[in-house]
Amino acid sequence: MKKAFKIVYAALFFTACAAPLIAMPFAASSEQLEKRELAKAPELIENGRLNTSFSEQAEEWYNDRLPFRAELLEVGGMIKSEIFKAPSANVIQGRDGWLFFEGSSKDYMDTNALSGQQLQSIAVTLSLIEENVSGKGGKFLFVPMPNKAEVYDEYMPVNYIKADQNNYSRLLEKLKAMNVSVLDMKQVMRDNKSAGIYHKRDTHWNYLGALIGYNAIMDSLSHPHKTYDNVSFTVTNDWQGDLEKLLYPSNAGYDEQYRFEIEYDDFKFVMPPTAKDTKKSLELFMSDKEQGDIQIRTAQTEKNGQGSLYMIRDSFGRALLPFMIDNYDTAYFERRTAPNMNAVAEGGDMVFEIVERNLANILITAPVMQAPLREITDFTGDYAADGNMAFVNEENGGYHIYGTIDENFVSDDARVYVSIVQGGSERIFEAFPIAEEKLLENQGIDRCEYGFSAHIDASLLDRGEAEIHIIGNKMKSISLEKLTIEGDNQK
Repeated sequence: MKKAFKIVYAALFFTACAAPLIAMPFAASSEQLEKRELAKAPELIENGRLNTSFSEQAEEWYNDRLPFRAELLEVGGMIKSEIFKAPSANVIQGRDGWLFFEGSSKDYMDTNALSGQQLQSIAVTLSLIEENVSGKGGKFLFVPMPNKAEVYDEYMPVNYIKADQNNYSRLLEKLKAMNVSVLDMKQVMRDNKSAGIYHKRDTHWNYLGALIGYNAIMDSLSHPHKTYDNVSFTVTNDWQGDLEKLLYPSNAGYDEQYRFEIEYDDFKFVMPPTAKDTKKSLELFMSDKEQGDIQIRTAQTEKNGQGSLYMIRDSFGRALLPFMIDNYDTAYFERRTAPNMNAVAEGGDMVFEIVERNLANILITAPVMQAPLREITDFTGDYAADGNMAFVNEENGGYHIYGTIDENFVSDDARVYVSIVQGGSERIFEAFPIAEEKLLENQGIDRCEYGFSAHIDASLLDRGEAEIHIIGNKMKSISLEKLTIEGDNQK
């Protein structure tokens, strides 16, 4: 009898242990629920060598695909948030059923404050972008989107103390001082908050908030546009908020959404080429699935002289799509933080939209833009300092010169210039005050706070060798190890 009991017990034990493996082929993937890429299956041999991290990678792969993972996460999250009122799955339980993204609490309490130099670097970067757009006869507008907690702070838990200032407000001051065209969308949203313009269970504004924001953007651009005043709408209860799904991945509830009855002008998707069904594709791009929406190009069927738009956007921008498309002959939307200024058409408008919790991301990668020529004559000789390095990449029609600069060499105004000396001539270009994170990593350099990045048009250089100098603090220059470039397409 005792032996039989042990056999049954052992069988049940091993069955329980094997159950997840048995159920794995039949379990639904949690990739869409968790909105992230799951760990990839490990390979025993990587790059021709034995993968010494195979066991750790195998564990990550298995954990990500554990059957009923979403349900287990949901139960854990429910206990943590509902009972202990603690953040769970990056979600803060606010008052009256409101949910907030935990990552935005840093802006709320100002615990992620950027340095004055970093904020100045962002401001200089945006000013150079606007200069480029204005030089093409177009208009530029920077649109920092407020975190939901900054608009509906009355629903935040009392243990989160709101700061008087944060990165958003300090950057706004710098941009206004430099005459950079910026829309204070936080004030726009606060002025209209009583209308209910953000989702309770999602990080984003609803379609009503997007309509209000759209009109504010177009007014700031002074671009003639439809206001959609007195448009009919219905309020539906069919929106699954991203925060709701993070907290309850297998049993998410629904939030309210505004559905407008608008007859938009006919248009087509030029990009992506798979977007043949205009209506279904637009619905997909406006949803939270975030599929195929990295680059979107549209064109009106009948052009009405409404010009062109180039818009840098994030997830907040998806609700703006139908309004912006309907008011430009052609529109190009890119979901990124580093603009490609070659995409700005002559006379076209450019909108740079980014949520405030991601403002620091502007300093990760510099825009692709030809560095403007400058005339500077009051700088002195070489300045020796550690931590200054430069690299040159040849690119189609020119060169990309980037690198790091020593903290002691950084100018108070964050301006940095690249001087190219050839024979007896010198040409000076203004660079973006940005350390190219990925490119520097490829060079074996860890994240550096201060750097520069400049794309130089080869047609502006003479044929032959050139010395590269960086001009920074107190108009002193650094001779960077006599780096040289050869010209093929020069004048």
